[in-house]
Amino acid sequence: MKQRPVHILMSVIFSLLWLMSSPVQSADRAVIANQRAVAPASDMHSRVYQTVLQYVEGQTQGYPGKVNIEIQPLDSRIRIAECGLMEGFTVQGARLWGKTHIGVRCLQSETKPWTLYVQADVQVWGEYAVTGLPVSQGSPVQTTDVVMQSGDLSKLPAGIITDVSMLDGKQAALNLPLGTVLRPELLKAIPVIRQGQTVQLNSRGDGFVITADGTAMQTANVGQVVDVKVSSGQIIKGVAQSSGKVDVRF
Repeated sequence: MKQRPVHILMSVIFSLLWLMSSPVQSADRAVIANQRAVAPASDMHSRVYQTVLQYVEGQTQGYPGKVNIEIQPLDSRIRIAECGLMEGFTVQGARLWGKTHIGVRCLQSETKPWTLYVQADVQVWGEYAVTGLPVSQGSPVQTTDVVMQSGDLSKLPAGIITDVSMLDGKQAALNLPLGTVLRPELLKAIPVIRQGQTVQLNSRGDGFVITADGTAMQTANVGQVVDVKVSSGQIIKGVAQSSGKVDVRF
């Protein structure tokens, strides 16, 4: 009879332990189910990284110089739902040049499709032209007037000159001090024909060429249309050539 209280006490303890264990097991199941719906962060983060890298590599083909892509990793605490197919994209008007954001959207998901943005720095290392000596306004810019320097083109003004052949037929639009990074807006075409100049007019047709002299009625650059007045007083339109002649085609 003295042992009966001990049995009662043990029965109460086991009952309490069973009641305490039930919620814990339910909570554990909820966590596991949630983990099945969301892929491990490391795996999905890696796929997002590769999607961004492949997209930028494809979009930057043909860039001048060597392209270096730095992608900022996502916060490891960010969890991303499993996705069967994802693609990279950029916001309309955005440029893959310098610091930018790349979008990644999920196209196939068991849950709701998602979109996120990843920070990236697209560096383009190459050569660019700078003036090796001062060039006065109106003076032709020749290859001997410039030197090529190396650097990250994405850190420089847009449209810089990376090929000296782009200087052919150009003159300084304003005074260019030593060390000026050359851009198209700093240059202008050198006229090949000037108003009042006597020019040769070549009239071309199928199987024939007629040559005559005339007077240019305006200044023109290569490829521009110019009016030429011939000896009869007639005005003939033609296209200015780099040779200083004017071509008329029938």
